[in-house]
This record gives sequence, structure tokens and C-alpha cells, in this order.
Amino acid sequence: MSFLIVRPASAPEAYRIAAETFADLCKAVTGTRPGIVTDEAARSALPGDPSLSFALIGNDDVNCLTAALLSEHGENGLPIRIGTDDYCVRSSSLCGVPVLVLAGGRGRSAIYAVYRYFEKIVGCRWFWDGDRIPKRNALPLEQIDFTEQSRFSYRGTRYFAHRGLHRFQAEHWSAEDWKKEIDWLLKKRLNLFLLRIGIDDLFQKAFPDAVDYPDKDEKLAEAGDGFDDRSLFWDLRFRGELRKTILSYARDRDLMHPEDCGTTTHWYSRTPKQFLEKMCPSLLSQPDGTNYAEATGLVWDIREKRNLDLYFHLTETHIREYGDPGLFHTIGLAERAFSADRNENLRLKLLTYRLLCRRLREEYPRSKLLLASWDLWMFYSPDEVRELLRTLDPEQTILLDYTSDSARESNFTAWNVEGNFPWIFGIFHAYEPSNEIRGNYPVLSERLARIKRDPMCKGMVFWPELSHGDPFMTEFFASNAWELSDAPLERQLSDFCASRYPEKDAQAMFSLWQTVLRLAPLNSWSKYERVTPWAETDVFCRAPYVLRFDGEAEPLYDEYLRPLSELLPELPAALRGLLPYLESEDDFTRRDAFDLARTLLSRVLNGCLLSIENGYAAVRDGKAEQDRVRTLMKQTLALCEQYARLLESHPDYSLAETLDGLRAVAPVGKHFPVTLKKNCDNLYCRSNIAECARELYLPELQQLFACVEASLHPGEKCRPDGWDALLSFCEQNRLAFEKAPLSPFVCRNDLAATLRSAADTVEILLL
Repeated sequence: MSFLIVRPASAPEAYRIAAETFADLCKAVTGTRPGIVTDEAARSALPGDPSLSFALIGNDDVNCLTAALLSEHGENGLPIRIGTDDYCVRSSSLCGVPVLVLAGGRGRSAIYAVYRYFEKIVGCRWFWDGDRIPKRNALPLEQIDFTEQSRFSYRGTRYFAHRGLHRFQAEHWSAEDWKKEIDWLLKKRLNLFLLRIGIDDLFQKAFPDAVDYPDKDEKLAEAGDGFDDRSLFWDLRFRGELRKTILSYARDRDLMHPEDCGTTTHWYSRTPKQFLEKMCPSLLSQPDGTNYAEATGLVWDIREKRNLDLYFHLTETHIREYGDPGLFHTIGLAERAFSADRNENLRLKLLTYRLLCRRLREEYPRSKLLLASWDLWMFYSPDEVRELLRTLDPEQTILLDYTSDSARESNFTAWNVEGNFPWIFGIFHAYEPSNEIRGNYPVLSERLARIKRDPMCKGMVFWPELSHGDPFMTEFFASNAWELSDAPLERQLSDFCASRYPEKDAQAMFSLWQTVLRLAPLNSWSKYERVTPWAETDVFCRAPYVLRFDGEAEPLYDEYLRPLSELLPELPAALRGLLPYLESEDDFTRRDAFDLARTLLSRVLNGCLLSIENGYAAVRDGKAEQDRVRTLMKQTLALCEQYARLLESHPDYSLAETLDGLRAVAPVGKHFPVTLKKNCDNLYCRSNIAECARELYLPELQQLFACVEASLHPGEKCRPDGWDALLSFCEQNRLAFEKAPLSPFVCRNDLAATLRSAADTVEILLL
């Protein structure tokens, strides 16, 4: 039987893409790529060869053959709503010709229909790092009939501006990386994404007479230190073209990308110094020592119309160059305090939102505004959030609460949004350093049950400070964003393992995942109400800077150590159980085995360090013997060495591999290797990076433990002797690390020996 794909002759680009996608997937499954014709050409050929069959792309409002088919069968239409993400896949016939209809309410949902057919009927599986494509002699085309609608209108992801390892940091991605990512969004039936990876050349395009293109080989004039050093790796013109490519690719596929508007100045979108010197916007002052208090980080005072006009000129330029004015996004005056008087500060922030809403209503009256929750979660009390929402128009504004999985008092459960104001549920999931498995499923399960009952919840987003850190959370989010599952977490995890791993490995990987998910919430991004982010990330990456050794252990430590100690007897077997999968020939299995091992070891390392701190205090108080603390320090160093070896065994965690990848895309600025290290080795961004583990974390722990050892005896001092010398060593070592060249990635370690040694070390730990 010959097979043709029929696309609409006159329809948005997404329908042509749906047809091409069907043809490509058919070839991947069967080895044969069918031809593609327009509906007009196919109609003129009917009735045709009896051995012919069609796949019709599009509903009857775009495809005349779909309209003819419905008329022939006496149907008024397909059960999908025009303009929505509904889709229908159905076997039928037209003039005696077998037909498979793949219809959507709009362009992107026609693409959803194609991917869903290949997933549900053919057996394909989609993951961020690749697909599982079965082989068949022919595609199933008979006895197919399903229609699907999403629970939510908005389903999306954010890509953030931190730099580091290629896998986790979207700013490093090439055009091909982005095309693969956008295709994945469509495979998972998502419809919204947001690039917060810097503003590229927007100032140069908006104010060409005031702001020049910088030289990529020089440090930006407005660059700070650490993650504030936004010096370029690729030429800014190239980045602008890359952004255009990304957003054009997404727009052709009918995806939504909100336009940033209003007070967009932030650490990743600083005001160029040239702009400040030539345009002289008046600035909202902040107290010294507060966030972004430098002139380049200060917000322009939009109480003055000229400054509001300047900000909106940036937004209008982005729309002209890259975007679409249907949906907007604002962070307000995020992470900032402008006055010690809380009421005065609140008045300014509320006025800012009102000014932005008024401007949007005047210039883009049919648009919607996504109001980000970060500042509300961080600086507002629940009463203050409720006051804000009372001033906003629910027809214009949607609360984008991407901190819905927070333990802090100020979250959606206290804001009176449920049933009262349109809002979007968001999983923040992880700070920038937290690039392993983190899901706090006990909190998520309870809160997702709440939103099932709330018709005012309009969407679900995944909004971490990094990408692709947690493979199960990615799938959990995408699945529930389409339709909230009634299945228990264990069933969802089992389905994930069955679809992602070879059949022979799926059950064993499921058991290993079960163990890890019991540990994952210990370092959730906001598990605890009154602690800093350091306690919610990895302590061993910054131990000399965050461990106190003053005898005042936080209650958090008991909450962390108690459940960890209960699970500890199971962990050696889990580590040994990962051995065959760390060297698997299947890339998905191997990558996930590394993620599971990293998570297990990082939780144990954190527990070791908290136990050492507690033990030191107990020795000082005469309540414990020194030998136990000495033994634990020795075991911790051994475990950190084994962890470094693990990271050195996979290219995902290699900074050198990331830098080589950047150079393969476009020329990289000569000073950028130092900038990249600064972006990674500052205290906020330290994470599971192989070079940092070897050159920073291990030497720092060695010096820290030498400092502790030298004063490990009963006494009155609050901190070990030599603390200033320790911090001086750490600083000098960090500077030396930044100056030294990166060695090319080569896996030299014996993984089996490394993991067996780690399991043996964990087996004898007494936390």
C-alpha cells in the first residue's frame, strides 16, 4: 500500500512542520519516508489508486480533505475546540481510501497529534536527551480513535542565565541544541517557554546611537565578579542571531514565549555603562550591601514617564526583532528593598505593577501579563500579596507562582488565589548549584491534589535555575502538566523506568530510584523555613565558608541527619547495585546511573560534614571523644575523593568539555575561560563539577580538617584555631584555579573500583 501525508496548502507553518515530522518519524520506524502533498493536490486525485492511503494533517478549518471526510460521514466536526491545544487522531476513510486524521485545534496541537500518535500507537518514547524509536514494517492505521484535552492552558519551562556545565546551562546551547529542546517541548505537549539567559544585543538594537557592540575578547565594562561577570563567550552579534533563530523556530511551531517588560534590570540583564552615561536614566537607589546596588544593577525609576518609556522601548524592540506581543512577563522589583520602611517599600512595589499594567492595557489591550512570584515569595508577607492581588485585574493578569513547592510561609496556600485569582502552579525545584535529583514529592503530592480542585489554576510550569538536572522530575512535570495523574508516585516512577530503560534493566533501576527518591527531599530547595540556600544545596562544595563550628547546631541538622541515618544501612547496597549501569552501553541508563550515584554520595557527604560540625561542638563541651570526629573526617575525605573520581568519569560534569563545546559552535573570547571558572566557583554556583571537586572542594576540605584537628580538644573557643589562615588558603587556591588552564576531559578512573570503595566507606560510617 502506498502512503501519502496530506498537509493544508494554506495554513500556518506549524501544519507543514507537523507533516514533515510525521514523515521523518515514519522513516525512523519503518525505514521508508512517505511523500507529502497538499490537500488541494490530493483532492484533485480522488478517487485514486485503491492501494493508496492518506494521513490528513489538520482539522476541517484548514484541510479541505478533512472537511470532505466529515461531510461524507455526515459529521458536523471533530470533538476538538478551535484555537486550543485539543487534538484528535482517528482512522476513517474518504472515497474508499483509508485515512488517518491527525487534527488539532491550532498549529501546535496538530504537531502534538503527530507525536502522540507515534507515542501512544507506535510505542515511541520521548526524553530530553533522546528518543526510544521501535522498528516496525508498517505503521498501524486502523481502529484508532482518541481525543485528548489538557487540564491547563499554560504548560511551560524556563531557561535561566547561570553558566557552568553544558547539560544544565541553556546559555551554552547551540542552535541545534535549541532545536532539539524545542522539539522536546512539543513532544511533551508543552506550549510555553521563557529565555532568561541575558538580553543579548537588545540595547544595541534599541539604542544604536548610545550603546556599541562590545568586543568579546574584553571583559564587559559592567561585568562584576562571580556569577555577576557576564563577560561574553560568543560575539554579541552572533548571540543576537542565535536568539532570533531560537525564537523563530519556536514561533513557527506555534509556541508561546512571553515578552519581558517593565523593570527588567537584574544581575543577568544589567544596564550597559554606555547607556547610563549617554541616556542618564534616573535610578531607584538601594542601601549599600543590598542586591544589585551598583549603578548597572539599579532599576530605572519608572515613576518618571521617560524611564518607563525607555524600558518599554526595549520590549518593543524585542517584539520587533524576535517576538510576539500576545503574552508578557514581569519580575517587578524582584529581590530588592528600597527603603527600611516596609510600608514605603511596599507602596513603591505596588505602584510599579500598576504602572506596568496600565501601559500594557493602553498599548497591548488584548495581551496577558504573567506576574512572577519570586519577589512575592522572597520579600512579601501573605497579607501583602493579598493586597497586591486586590489591585490587579484578573482579566489581564495571571499570577505565575513558580515557587509553589516552597516550604516558606509566603506561598500560594496563604495568598488567597485558590478559587479567586487566575494563577499558574510552578515547580521551582532547584537552585543553580543543585544539579542532581531533588524532587520533594511529599510536598508536591499534597499540593497537586489541591490544584485539581481549583478551576482558577490555569497552568503548570517547571522553573528551576538549571535544566535537565533531574530526569524523573522532568518527566513527572511534563506528564502532570498535561493531565494531573491520579496514579501514586510509585506507579508514575515505574512507568518512567519501563519506558526509559531496556527491559532487562527497568526493574533494577526502579528499585534504585525508589531508594534515591527517599533521600531526594533532604536537600529540597525550600524544605526548611528559616535557613539560607546553603543548607538547601551541597555543603561539601563550600564547607569552609558555611560550617560554623561554634557549638550552635541548627535544628535543620537533626532533621537532615535523622532520616539520613535511618536510610544509611541501605545505601552501600544501592551504590553497589549501580555498578553495572554506570558502564552501560545504553546512554540513558548510564547517565541516570551517574545521577543516582551523585545524589546518594552528595547526601551522605553533606551528612558527614554536619556530623563533624556537631561532633566538634560535642568535643568542645566534653561530651564526646576526639577519635570519633577524626575517624569521620578521614572517611569524609575518602568519600570526597571517590566522588571526585565519579564526576571525572562522565563528560556531563566536565568544565573542559563544556568549553570545547562552546568553541565548536563559534569563536570564544580569549579571556572567557577565566570568566567561566568565576561563574562556577563562586559560593552561590558551586556544584557537581569535576574540575571544581578536584581543585577546590578536596583541598579545602583537607585544610579545613587540618584546622579542626589542630584544636580538637575540650575548651572554650568558638572556632578552630587558624580559621583566618584557612579562608586565606581557600581564596588563594581559588585564584590559582581560575588562572590555570583546563585539561581536556579524559576518563581515567576505574569506575567499578571507585564505587566499591565509596560503598565500603559508607558502610562503616557512623553519623
